[in-house]
Amino acid sequence: MLALLSFSCFSSYAQTEWQLKKDEDGIQVFTASTDSSAFKCIKVECTVKASPSQLVALLMDINKQHEWVYGSKSAEVIKVIKPNEFIFHSEVDVPWPYTDRDYIAHITVNQTSPEHLTIDSHSEPDMLPVKDGIVRVRKSSAHWDVTSLGKDLIKIVYTVSFDPAGSVPAWLTNMFVTKGPFQTFQKLKNNVGQPAYRNVHYDFIKE
Repeated sequence: MLALLSFSCFSSYAQTEWQLKKDEDGIQVFTASTDSSAFKCIKVECTVKASPSQLVALLMDINKQHEWVYGSKSAEVIKVIKPNEFIFHSEVDVPWPYTDRDYIAHITVNQTSPEHLTIDSHSEPDMLPVKDGIVRVRKSSAHWDVTSLGKDLIKIVYTVSFDPAGSVPAWLTNMFVTKGPFQTFQKLKNNVGQPAYRNVHYDFIKE
């Protein structure tokens, strides 16, 4: 359910009280509660053997998102705005008896300094018609803070909060806020080293 992305965490980020829920395999997963949502916010911190361009290449390879993002059934780019900005649609598997979700995310990559990269996501829920039998997630927001620590080594701080919409109870969704992010970042660490991403370079990223 990591793929289901509310803005509540970000408006009060500095005041958020994060609780460490899992610390394994170099991946730390934190959760936090907010007054404005029944669903917990998530933060993941880890170091990854990769360059910033490798990470961006993995994230932009939307058609293969299902190979590493927990709960992702399928994903496709629906609009490229600029080389560093695009919009994609994804469907998410939700445990029975609840209804699968989909969401439309607008992604922007910015390099704020030679050592620092940010990736921001927000929802664009009305870009496509809603499919029968699927609930559209209408609020989404996520933030990646990526810092270069040396050659082919980066630190990632990923923050996301979500409201999956519809009739999924908060207690069920909150069961996935540790498992989903942890498994996603485990697979990210493995997949980002694939040959397809190793020698990718972007004009909007200086390394």
